[in-house]
Amino acid sequence: MRPKSAKGDQSALRALNRRTVLNLVRRLGPVSRTQLSELSGLSSAAITGVTAELIADHLLVERSVGEAGPGGGRRPVFLDVDYAAHHGIGMKINDQYIDAVLTDLSTQVIAHHYETVQETAPEQVARQVTQICQKLFKRAKVKPSSVIGMGLGFAGVVDGAQGILLQASGFDWHNVPIADLAAKATGLPTWVDNDVNAFAEAERLFGHGKHASNFLVVAIGRGVGAALVVGGAVYRGWGGGAGEFGHNLIIPGGRLCSCGRRGCLEAYTSELAILEQFSELSPQYRDLSMDDFMGLVEAGNQDARGILAEAGAVLGRHLSYLVNTLNPELIVFGGEGSRMGDFFFDPLLRRIKSDAYLGMGQNLNFVIVPWHDNDYTPWARGAASLAVEHTFGTAALATSPA
Repeated sequence: MRPKSAKGDQSALRALNRRTVLNLVRRLGPVSRTQLSELSGLSSAAITGVTAELIADHLLVERSVGEAGPGGGRRPVFLDVDYAAHHGIGMKINDQYIDAVLTDLSTQVIAHHYETVQETAPEQVARQVTQICQKLFKRAKVKPSSVIGMGLGFAGVVDGAQGILLQASGFDWHNVPIADLAAKATGLPTWVDNDVNAFAEAERLFGHGKHASNFLVVAIGRGVGAALVVGGAVYRGWGGGAGEFGHNLIIPGGRLCSCGRRGCLEAYTSELAILEQFSELSPQYRDLSMDDFMGLVEAGNQDARGILAEAGAVLGRHLSYLVNTLNPELIVFGGEGSRMGDFFFDPLLRRIKSDAYLGMGQNLNFVIVPWHDNDYTPWARGAASLAVEHTFGTAALATSPA
């Protein structure tokens, strides 16, 4: 094996230092160079050089000047991420709609666009993605050159490292190189991931998991899925399928799941499953929407409340298995199911706390991200975070996919 050159070693070290400094500033907010030196272990000279590079690249900016210390001396200059200098695009895509956002580097939404899917062939979806990008540029009044890249979130199994959609829920797609198709169509570096993983990336970078190293994100809606953040990084598994929690088989031969199997957890705890079970119990309420169902819950319908509570308890029991396995410090709940309220989440949380081993559920923190009708942007923001993550991770180190 050939030894690494000194030039290669220096380049890798420089890239590592850039990432370390940039992520310290992201997590801590405005911070002085002296503080960065103390927190990173880098010398003052190294910090001066790294921060100068990051400022030149419009990744850091000098925000304010602090007060001099008791002994006088130079007043500290506080650095922050230059969130407004660059932009990312994120799209949540399924077989019915594309929900798209253009964000700054903090994934704050600058422009939003939603439209139905026109054609479902991969090349046609990539073409529609290109048209949506142009609409976002125009709406946000930004130059395409300011966009660092684009993230696409799909429900299904994704090999994010290769940019391949192995299997997509709702689409008849298998082993589709969708990241490459979209990158060629748009001219933007493009990353793709499971939509729940993308949502978890946003929570890890800027959300409730910003200061957590080990946490779960649980998505409840048309289906049920999970994302695992372990050691400060989203865990995707060997082939990108980690987190398909909703397809754990809980009752062999049980209710039919959207995946075609019988007895999956999702077939008992998703919104669609809850509506199906309620219509079986109360046939007069067939073809009920989830909003109408929740209206019955609020009005005191005992059958509706009972089914909601049972679904919450079932999900809570199976989440306790994940708590026993991973011992997370936090669980973040998101998706349309967040609107199911206390009648669903109270029994869910009680079951986690009672069933987790040796009290691991007692000190666990829970966050329920609110859901509002027609508000799909948290998922699209999650997709944008796939591009943003490369700025704070490998994109600060090397060239991203093109």
